[in-house]
Amino acid sequence: MLRILRLSCVRWSLAVMMGGMMSMAEAKEAEEFAWAGIFPGQIKTVALVAPACPANSSEALDRAIARLKQAGIRVKLMPHAREGEPATRYETIAVEKRVADLEQAWLDPEVDLVWCIRGGTGTPDVVEKVDWKKLRSRPDLPLLGFSDITALQLAMLKERAGHPFAAPSLLGLLTVDAPSLENFRRAMHGKPAEPVQLLPIRGGEASGLALAGHLRLLETMNRTRFRPDTAGKVIFIESPDFHPEQVRASLSRLREAGFFDNCAAVVFGTLSRCGHEAETVVRDFAATVKVPVYMGFPYGHTSRNQVIDLRGRVVIDAGGVLRR
Repeated sequence: MLRILRLSCVRWSLAVMMGGMMSMAEAKEAEEFAWAGIFPGQIKTVALVAPACPANSSEALDRAIARLKQAGIRVKLMPHAREGEPATRYETIAVEKRVADLEQAWLDPEVDLVWCIRGGTGTPDVVEKVDWKKLRSRPDLPLLGFSDITALQLAMLKERAGHPFAAPSLLGLLTVDAPSLENFRRAMHGKPAEPVQLLPIRGGEASGLALAGHLRLLETMNRTRFRPDTAGKVIFIESPDFHPEQVRASLSRLREAGFFDNCAAVVFGTLSRCGHEAETVVRDFAATVKVPVYMGFPYGHTSRNQVIDLRGRVVIDAGGVLRR
């Protein structure tokens, strides 16, 4: 099995690097085997849910489900997970249906892992209506997703229900680069990730449990009963939609609300709409806090999107090398 997994990784990497040098048939075969071994043997059944928006591409979702099955994973698609698909923008279905799907997936004893199809909008509505007493019955059930799923993951931490991983959505894994796919595989198998060299903005050593999220959702949830405990945490932040002044304003509001008080460090992923101003925005923020601040972590709405275990410990050395 290990030999097959290694060959599959090599095939997929070659397909990415060689592009047109491979025949279409060879490239297709490499893609089909790209997800081989992404989960360890104890994860046999994966439930697919859409707590935010439905898939924005039916073809992409079909392809992702096919890859999971080719990897030997049993897929359970929740009853309403494809309702309203394809979502052209950020349409959602009734929150009661999304809550019912999440609870059904969670309480199914055959389900070993819950994977969110995509982000979008609407997850904060779900966390207010879900029966957390039911979900606390499975305190170690892994849930994968990011972006709008930040709301669900912060609520899980607060309610001590499940094991949240800030990770590519099901559709997102189709578009990650080779290092991010390998990182996903290592994280799911419980293996240490490769070290990441960060850009120090306000240097210093740091360590602590990881906390991660979409900037807009971090601010939204910080105003609710699910406000996260940030003391001693290494906080990872990404933002796909805020322009520089919006990022500055959001970070300022979080700082004034005490969000960064007593945290261990702040690490920025991709600030997608800040462009060449991203470093200036982060430097301006770093001047307002007393903890180490770094940027350059591969986390966000790009092909470079690595897994952050929200129960995992992070260590950053004096040179800005992050290990987890």
